Amino acid sequence: MAFKKFILPTLAFAGAVIAQSDDCPDGPSVEISSSSDAQVLANCERYDGDIIITEEASGTLQINGVQAISGDLRANNATQLTSISSDQLNSIGGVFDLERLTILSSLQFTSLTNVNGIKWISLPALQSLNFGQGIRRANNVEISDTALTSLDGIELEAVGTMNINNNNYLAEVDVNSLSNVTRGLTFAANSRDLKISLPNLESAANLTFINTSDISMPSLSEVGGSMGFYFGSFEEFAAPNLTETGNDIAFVSCGSLNNLSFPELTTIGGGFLVANNTELEAVDQFPKLKTIAGALDFRGVFENVTFPALGDVRGGANVESSTQDDTLCNAFNRASDRGIIKGKTSCKVNEANSQTNGSSTSSGGSSSSSSSAADSSIFDPSAPLTGLSAIIAAILFI
Repeated sequence: MAFKKFILPTLAFAGAVIAQSDDCPDGPSVEISSSSDAQVLANCERYDGDIIITEEASGTLQINGVQAISGDLRANNATQLTSISSDQLNSIGGVFDLERLTILSSLQFTSLTNVNGIKWISLPALQSLNFGQGIRRANNVEISDTALTSLDGIELEAVGTMNINNNNYLAEVDVNSLSNVTRGLTFAANSRDLKISLPNLESAANLTFINTSDISMPSLSEVGGSMGFYFGSFEEFAAPNLTETGNDIAFVSCGSLNNLSFPELTTIGGGFLVANNTELEAVDQFPKLKTIAGALDFRGVFENVTFPALGDVRGGANVESSTQDDTLCNAFNRASDRGIIKGKTSCKVNEANSQTNGSSTSSGGSSSSSSSAADSSIFDPSAPLTGLSAIIAAILFI
């Protein structure tokens, strides 16, 4: 798969546009504890080095005048700092690093658009962002343990890594401009009511969503690695334009999920895991899926599994369902006999513990190894026979 891995713009360009003024302090860093300390930077269009806000900083701190920083803007353990602002700063060549600022409630950067990295950790009083222009470029973003209710002000067009976790009040994420994720996008353990809208996301390396109530990615067309959904409360998920993934797809313990739709998906480059989704009774909206490069692992209450184009499962298949319909296993065993499923196949129905027990041993279940021509439509009936099945067929029809 030719995954489009766009190159994120570096922030070194700022140095070619804005030279450091002779009035600026020499690097590699300057420490400030107050707005008066920050006056040393007021005449710097560009500062070559790090700006470090010390632990002694308190109240409101203004960093005005300076337009670009080649290094980090950092504040760690300043537990009496309530506000940080800047009127002209538009570029941070290093990391915007804020950690353990327990009463920081205001970030006001009206001109900031470009940062190399964002690292905001343990900011329990920060509820909103005041970024007039919006941050549009960042290579890495980590936001953890804040009181943010939205990500308004984060207006990224592309990002390398974005990890948003443990923000208990984060109820809505709408990053309209984001089109490409080159390494990984993760949302984990935020508000259980979190709704995520990524309307223009077209390609991503890896996607992970844990504890979310709604996810919309209508433009997503390719995933270079894996995509996984865990412990979600959403009822349905659709990827109308996704054609292939480079690795696994997983839907695990999404208790309200009752509908999956992947109308254009042709290839799963790894395994396909669907487990412990207590309302999902059918997996039947994958009309073009032809290849699963890894294993197929389904555990749940489903009664209907249909893959009309699937002709190649290169790993094995492990299927456990609470249904009492033996024809489900007939179809999987027939696919194994025909060589569609290349690895070991295990299928059990009437599995009372199918939601929680993923092992091959259980009590109360029944397995089926019979074949039925009527059930072959679950998989591609025109898929060529391979292996021993092909040899036997050839002998029979000589």
